[in-house]
Amino acid sequence: MPNGVKLMPHRHQEDRVYTVISGMFYIGVGDRFDVGTLQAYPPGSVVVLPGNTSHFHWAKSGEYITQVSGMGPLGIDYVNPGDDPRHHSD
Repeated sequence: MPNGVKLMPHRHQEDRVYTVISGMFYIGVGDRFDVGTLQAYPPGSVVVLPGNTSHFHWAKSGEYITQVSGMGPLGIDYVNPGDDPRHHSD
């Protein structure tokens, strides 16, 4: 994820396992983006997120790389559909 990018609150139907490869991975849980709930995970960390858990990410302190594992079918649903970057026309 490039420096500064925010993924607004969303959820996945499937369970997800994030392994932090490099950088600092900031993730929070909830239906709204709340900086106060972000948790920082350094390289080597593993984060397990149950399916249908609303969460958000922020590349707050620079680029990060995570390996994401899950059993398909894979999907993503934004809490606020207007936050979905797939539907923005630039």
